[in-house]
Amino acid sequence: MESMSQWGFDRLTSGLMERSDVLRHILQSMSDSIMIVDSGGEIVYASSQHLCISVPSHIAKYMDNVHERCRKAVVRTFYRIKKQGKPISVQYEYKAAGGGWLWVESTGIPLAGGNGEVGYIAVLMKDITQRKQAEESLRELAFHDPLTGLPNRRLFREHLLQSLAQAKRSRGLLGLMYLDIDDFKLINDTMGHEAGDDFLKAFATRIKGCIREVDMVARMGGDEFTVLLPTVDSASNVEKVAKRIFAAISAPWETRGHQFSATVSCGIVVYPANGEDAATLLRNVDTALYKVKESGRNNYMFYDPAILK
Repeated sequence: MESMSQWGFDRLTSGLMERSDVLRHILQSMSDSIMIVDSGGEIVYASSQHLCISVPSHIAKYMDNVHERCRKAVVRTFYRIKKQGKPISVQYEYKAAGGGWLWVESTGIPLAGGNGEVGYIAVLMKDITQRKQAEESLRELAFHDPLTGLPNRRLFREHLLQSLAQAKRSRGLLGLMYLDIDDFKLINDTMGHEAGDDFLKAFATRIKGCIREVDMVARMGGDEFTVLLPTVDSASNVEKVAKRIFAAISAPWETRGHQFSATVSCGIVVYPANGEDAATLLRNVDTALYKVKESGRNNYMFYDPAILK
């Protein structure tokens, strides 16, 4: 690659500067890496500090190391630069020489050839892996409960809206449960908040063990949880899940040396029978939950308009 890069660099810069080593020194002193691609896709130059990336002689070989989910975006960007003749940036994952994956932000800058059309593209590349990791950490904090690691209220609502849209398109059914731990305050008051936190984490684990990968359990806050079943065949299937959850919760608990039992109250709704939008479903599942609490707790109840009378 070194001899190819040297030859390509001198060919490209001939006539632009009397001494190509001056421009080479400038390029190789940049904090970003750079490669220069001609209109046929040949990589005619690559700076030596190229992000620990082994640069091939042609852009097609370079693309082999771009993560498959990013390739279409990179190819589209390449052709847009050639067509529009203006700088465009794209972010993608690239396999480094050591085998690990880097997040790279590349900005393609078109360079005019002898006929006035784009003859070369200078690609400035920046390693943004740490930035991407920081963004993912912030997203995790924004959409997940820090104690249990479950999706929070915000992420739950997003999934509910997406699942409703899919159910409408497929004319399918959707199940939603709202669970409230009975007397959770008593656990905190008698065993301490640390024991209460341990219980909530164990509670989340038991619920997750009762549902499928496509389903979601979310912590809405405090001792309230939702279970979203985006695809179900019937209300009886939803009830089967509810029974599994109640069986799991009824098993004895042990936290920080304390042994105890716990119960929950649960309201259940099914789309579209109990509502065709998120607001209606949430209102009705809350009503069903309230009726369970009113009638003695430690039970589940499907929403029924008759319960409002």
